[in-house]
Amino acid sequence: MTFIQLLASLTPVISVMLFLVLLKMPASRAMPISAVITGLAAVFVWQMDTSFLAASVVEGLLAAITPLTIIFGAVFLLNTLKFSGAMDTIRAGFTNISSDARVQVIIISWLFGAFIEGSAGFGTPAAIGAPLLVLLGIPPVAAAVVALIADSACVSFGAIGLPVLFGMEQGLTTGGVNMAAAQIAEHGGNFAEYAQFIAMHMITIDMVTGTLIPLVMVCVLTGFFGRNKSFAEGFAIAPFAIFAGLAFTVPAFMINYIAGPEFPSVIGALIGMAVVIPVAKKGIMLPSEPWNDFAENDGQTKKADTTEVRFSQVAAWTPYIVMAALLVLSRVVAPFKSFLTSFSIKWTGLLGTELKAGFHTLYAPGAFFVIVCILGFFLFKMNGKAIKDSVTVSLKSMIPTVISLGASVPMVKIFLNSGTNEAGLASMPVALADTLAGSMGAIWTWIAPVVGIFGAFLSGSATFSNMMFSGLQFSVAETSGQAPALILALQGIGANAGNMMCVMNVVAAATVVGMAGRESEIIRKTMPVALSYAMVAGTIAFVWGGY
Repeated sequence: MTFIQLLASLTPVISVMLFLVLLKMPASRAMPISAVITGLAAVFVWQMDTSFLAASVVEGLLAAITPLTIIFGAVFLLNTLKFSGAMDTIRAGFTNISSDARVQVIIISWLFGAFIEGSAGFGTPAAIGAPLLVLLGIPPVAAAVVALIADSACVSFGAIGLPVLFGMEQGLTTGGVNMAAAQIAEHGGNFAEYAQFIAMHMITIDMVTGTLIPLVMVCVLTGFFGRNKSFAEGFAIAPFAIFAGLAFTVPAFMINYIAGPEFPSVIGALIGMAVVIPVAKKGIMLPSEPWNDFAENDGQTKKADTTEVRFSQVAAWTPYIVMAALLVLSRVVAPFKSFLTSFSIKWTGLLGTELKAGFHTLYAPGAFFVIVCILGFFLFKMNGKAIKDSVTVSLKSMIPTVISLGASVPMVKIFLNSGTNEAGLASMPVALADTLAGSMGAIWTWIAPVVGIFGAFLSGSATFSNMMFSGLQFSVAETSGQAPALILALQGIGANAGNMMCVMNVVAAATVVGMAGRESEIIRKTMPVALSYAMVAGTIAFVWGGY
C-alpha cells in the first residue's frame, strides 16, 4: 500500500480527530465534513465506483434509523418521567441508597448499565443511564463520560453475547468456511463452544481491567469534574469501587464458564446490584462524608431539590422494569423474538447494487421505549400539556443528532464498502489492518486491541468491529505463533474499549443529556481511558501468553 493509499484509508479517523476532537466542532458539523472527505478519498484514491458509493450512502442513511430510534426513545422516556414527576421519585430512591455521587455513578452506570448492555447492547446503556445521573445532580458532560466508560467490560457479553457469538463467527468465516475450523473441532465441534473459550480469555483479562473500571470512573468524575479537580477524592472509595468491580466480573466469569457468553452481563449485573446496593446503604467501605462537590459546569449542574414525591418507587421504576423485561424476553424467548422480527422492513438491491439494509420496527429497542412511554402516560396520569411537552422537547433535541448520525453512518459504510473498487484494493479497513499486521506482528498483543478500538470507533459497534477484524486477528496469530483465542480475545476487548469513544455512542450520550455539540469534550475524556484499558489488557496478554 502506497503512502497516499495509507493516508486515504486513515481519512475517516484523521478527519474525525481533526474536526471533532482538535478543532472542537460539534458533531453536527464535523461529521458531514468528514463524510465528504472520506467519500472523495474513496473515489479518487481507492477508485470506488460512484454508483456503489452512492448506494453506500443510502445504506448508511437507512442503517442510521435504528440508532436514531433508540436515542429518541431514551430521550422520550427521560422527558416522560421528567414531565410526569416520576423522576423526582427515582432521584429520591437513589439518594436513599447513597447521597454520594461516586456511589450513584457505580450503581447506575456500572451495574444497571451492564444489565442493559447484556440485554440490548448497541449504545443503549449510556442512553438510559446518563440522563438518570443528570437528574441526580451530576453535570451532564460528566454523566455522559462516566456512562460511556462504564459501557466497556460488559460489552463482551452485550446483546445476549452477540459480539462474540455472531460478530466473531461472521468475521472468521469466508466463502462459507470458518478459518478456525481446527480450533472449533477441539472445542466440541461447534462455534458456540469455541466462542465460550474465547470469552473465557476476555473475562479472565477483565478480572483485572474490568474490575478497575469503577475506580477509573469515580477518579475521572472527581478529577475532571469535581470542584477541587482531585483524583484523590475518587481514590478515597477505592475499596468500595474495586468491590463493585468484582461484584460484576466474578459472577460474569462463573456464568461464562458454566453457560457460555449469552448471559454473563445480564446475570452478573443482577448479582452485582443485589450485593452492592445493601453494602452501599450501610455505608460499608465508604467515607463517613458523602461526596457531591462538583465544579460549575456551564450552569448545567442540577442540584437535588425538595419537590414532593408523588409516586411510589415501584410505580416510578415501572417503565424501566417493563423496558428491561421487554429487552430480555425479546432476545431470549424464541416465539416472541420471531413474532417481533416478522415486522421488519428490508431494502435490497440499493441503487442497483448488491447492498441492502433493514429495520426491525418492533424488535428494535426504540419501539420498546415508545411503548413504555405510552404506558407512562396512563400510569402517571399525565395531562395533555405534559404529554405534549415530553414529545415536543424530545423531537427538538434530536435535530443535531439526526445530522450527526445521518453523516457518520454513511461515512462508515463508504469506508467498509470500499473493497468494491477499480484499483483492485482490499477495503480500507482490511488494507490498513494488513499493513499494521505486516510491520508489527512482534508486538501484536498491544496492537490487537487497538485494531479492535479502531473498528468500534468507526462502526459504532463491538459486534461490527469483530466482524471486520476477527479474520485478520486470527491470521496474524497463526502467522506469528501466538494463541488464536487470546488474540481474538484482545480484538474483543479492544472493541469494548472502542465503545467509550465511538462517534455514534458519544453523539447519543451527548444528546440524551442535552449536550449535543460537546462531543469533542467527551471524546477527549474517554479516549485516554479506552487506550489505557487496551494497553493494560495487551500487557496482561503478553505476560500470560494464552493457551
